[in-house]
Amino acid sequence: MDFGVLGPVELRHQGRELSTGSARERFVLATLLLNAGRTVAAGGLIDELWDEPPASAKAQLHNLISGVRRRLRGAGGDLISTRPLGYRLDLGEHGLDLHEFRRLGALGRRAADAGEHLRATAAFAEALALWRGPALADLPDGLAVTARQALQEEKLAVAEARLDAQLALGRYHEAVREADALVVDHPYRDRLHERRLLALVGAGRRADALAIYQRTHRRYKEDLGVEPGRQLRELALRILHGEGLPARKAPPPIPRQLPPVTATMTGRDTLLDEITTALQAPGTPPVAALVGQGGVGKTTLAVAVADALADRFPRGQLYADLRGSHEQPCDPYVVAGRFLRALGVAGAAVPEDRDERIALYRSQLADSRCLVVLDDAASEEQVRPLLPAGGASAALVTSRRRLAALMGAARWTIPVLAPDEARSLFAAVVGAELEPAAVERILGLCGRLPLAVSIAAARLAVHPRWTVDGLLESLSEEHGRLDELAVGDLDVRATISLSYRALDGEARAVFRRLGMVAAPDWPAWVADTLLDGRRGRVALDALVDVHLVEPLGPDSVGQPRFRMHDLVREYAVERALAEEPAGERAAALSRLCTGWLSLATVADRLVPGGPPDTASDAVPPRGADKLVRTRPLDWFEAERVGLAATVGQACVAGEPVTGGRLALRMSAFLALRAHDDDWVRVLRRVLGHLRGTGEHELLALLLGELYEAYVRTDRITEIGAIAEEELAAANRQDDWRLLVRALTHAGRAARAVGRFARARELLDRAVATGRGHDDAGGLVADALRGLANTHRRAGRPERAIPLLEEADGYAAAHPGVRHSLGLALIDRGRPAEAEAVLGAALRANTEVGNDVGVAYVELALADVDIRAGRLERAAERLTRAARTHCRLGNRDGTAEVLRARADLAAVQRRWRDATEAAYGALEAWDRMGSVIDVAAMLARLECLHIMTGRTMAAAECRDEYRAILADLDLDESCLRVPPFLTRPGTHSTRDTA
Repeated sequence: MDFGVLGPVELRHQGRELSTGSARERFVLATLLLNAGRTVAAGGLIDELWDEPPASAKAQLHNLISGVRRRLRGAGGDLISTRPLGYRLDLGEHGLDLHEFRRLGALGRRAADAGEHLRATAAFAEALALWRGPALADLPDGLAVTARQALQEEKLAVAEARLDAQLALGRYHEAVREADALVVDHPYRDRLHERRLLALVGAGRRADALAIYQRTHRRYKEDLGVEPGRQLRELALRILHGEGLPARKAPPPIPRQLPPVTATMTGRDTLLDEITTALQAPGTPPVAALVGQGGVGKTTLAVAVADALADRFPRGQLYADLRGSHEQPCDPYVVAGRFLRALGVAGAAVPEDRDERIALYRSQLADSRCLVVLDDAASEEQVRPLLPAGGASAALVTSRRRLAALMGAARWTIPVLAPDEARSLFAAVVGAELEPAAVERILGLCGRLPLAVSIAAARLAVHPRWTVDGLLESLSEEHGRLDELAVGDLDVRATISLSYRALDGEARAVFRRLGMVAAPDWPAWVADTLLDGRRGRVALDALVDVHLVEPLGPDSVGQPRFRMHDLVREYAVERALAEEPAGERAAALSRLCTGWLSLATVADRLVPGGPPDTASDAVPPRGADKLVRTRPLDWFEAERVGLAATVGQACVAGEPVTGGRLALRMSAFLALRAHDDDWVRVLRRVLGHLRGTGEHELLALLLGELYEAYVRTDRITEIGAIAEEELAAANRQDDWRLLVRALTHAGRAARAVGRFARARELLDRAVATGRGHDDAGGLVADALRGLANTHRRAGRPERAIPLLEEADGYAAAHPGVRHSLGLALIDRGRPAEAEAVLGAALRANTEVGNDVGVAYVELALADVDIRAGRLERAAERLTRAARTHCRLGNRDGTAEVLRARADLAAVQRRWRDATEAAYGALEAWDRMGSVIDVAAMLARLECLHIMTGRTMAAAECRDEYRAILADLDLDESCLRVPPFLTRPGTHSTRDTA
């Protein structure tokens, strides 16, 4: 809320004026506001409100206070508190125009005392502008006369102080106009008459001053019977004799050297506020450094800051383009000479000696408030001589370099525009609304770099016949985008090249090669690898210093990371293609891909459940493998996007074997952390390049991983073809491990589509092939698990249990073995044993961070809880499992949750909820093509319909699942309907566990 007493008593909330009540309520509110933060005695209020207070005065005052409180609370404020002797109003964050008036008045007086009269006049003018008429204008004189007179006296004191500041600046004509107006309202105030006479003399109107004094003297005698005061009489005598009067003098020059703003300024509000605040900080002359890449808008922001602070620096604004990004930066000694002349020092008085010139420059700034803007600084050495050394001046520096040695400076690294800021800038330059989706793509291609966005928009603005789609098409070309980002003297390529040309040879080489890195960001060892030596990091520091490379800070494992802006990257690629032989480019990329592969191999060997190992004799980059060995999963997470991009880059560069090996080393991590989309995308891309190369071993391994990824992502109808291709590749190799793995996958694929006989045949072969080898533990365990799950899904858990117990005996067994054993024990009617086994599976999956495994085990434990009557616990488990499967997009897991919720609702006899959940599971499995699960859910729905008397619906479900079973040549035991859903006389052939 905002309160006003400098005029009618006013209350505003969110820009809307609210009622302040009756005259007495307004008086109470005004009195509390004038004494905000202090207790106002109730007795004093009563005495002011009534000449002869009635007996009910206290009650009436209480009612008045209550009325004011209601109005304030209606605007969201509870500001009035009751104290033992009266009432107190605390404004807190709410505003009062009187407080702002007093703050500005004090600010003006401090400025005047410091000789900053320009700043003083501005502050006084701002204070006087707050008055909306006589103070407390809508209160009766009987209530407000004393307070009104005191406030008017404060106003007059500020007006007189402004006159003094105007006289000090030599603004005599303005002072005369203001004094004339004030004298009309205050004809007997000597101090006003003194200032009026001084202003007239200063304006060259000595005769007018004497005539006005004579009229003033006569009015005093006639109206008051006295003469004017002694000081006014003495001033009149001095004017008469021409003694000790102010001389007319030209004010010192006020430099206003800021360049015209040629770029549109949008957004940056937070930065603008932060920088302007820093430059007004008390104490040592503040220095603000704005650093960042070329084209990011440092100069535009600096000029906007300086404009916003014009009133705070009345001695003016000095500006110099130091040309730090050019081959010949400006000499600070020459710049200091220009600054001295701008401050009013005669050319002949500017010292030739460098030290003397800088000393005089600092002396000129010592007793004033001047803002020095130093644009495009080359180094700290160039800037230091031009920084103010005392007084209240400040400096604003921009640079492409970090200026790390500029001690004491507040530093901002200017980022590219936020999306909404980029849209606003584009619209402001174009001057018309365009199709939003196309504009978003253009902004993305410009990387939201202000210079690039402005150029793209300007090209549309100056070519009315161009379309946004045409510009988008031009910018979307793989190469040549920088050609499109030039208009007039604005050129993104030229801006970047200034920084590039300033680099040494090694830094240029690293810059060019970093542009070819596919990863969107990368750790520091990449620079060493690209340069084939240790000095890559030194070169990287040089690139960071000139903002051609952006430091992103440490990642989740503590590695410092870096990136290039998209347009900077494109320029780097241009220079690489123009300056580096193809052989050197290929060798650098090969070293990089090999470096990623070596680190991924180290990490993968520490991740549980990975694919078979492949030999890699590459030595990890120096020092980069320490974090990999201590935190392999976290390292994979930090590098996931970059590794996936490198797989694609290796394939395109003609190294599909390296790409394939890298994809293989990523698989265990991607599966464990459920990055399923990345898993599928990486494998499919590399397989597209590897097929037909004759690399059958690697092909079989990658196909096996793709099979697992397809199973995870519920691509049931596609896994058969992948498994057959894997089996064909394995048969071309004399490797029993590949064959066991491929047979297991082919068997599981057959089971998924209900071909149980074919599944048992393939899985029996897998088990038999693996059992003859001593080191086949994990492979045999997987095959046994696959065979057991086939028996369990066929409704024969008694055959599955011994196979799973055998599989669990292998040291290398997957945690999923115990999950499958728990499910078989549930189906067999042994829930207590199942709970123990599943508890171990839950711990194992939790330890390795397998969120998917944890969710599936929670589902199985919920089935145990349902059978044991622990329904509340079952519901909690299902909620956790549902949350995980939903987060990971696991459709099979989500369908299982719906199936279990249908079972839970059926046990609770909530038939509608059970039926709804069952149909949800049915639809999910039907979309996935899981025919066995579809048949099983139809059987559950048959039971639910029977229990609710819907015999026709039950018959339809029965006909559907029987048709599925007939097509697959299966009996009803594979439906596995739980006992609490089986009614007498139905499904007698099912397992009754």
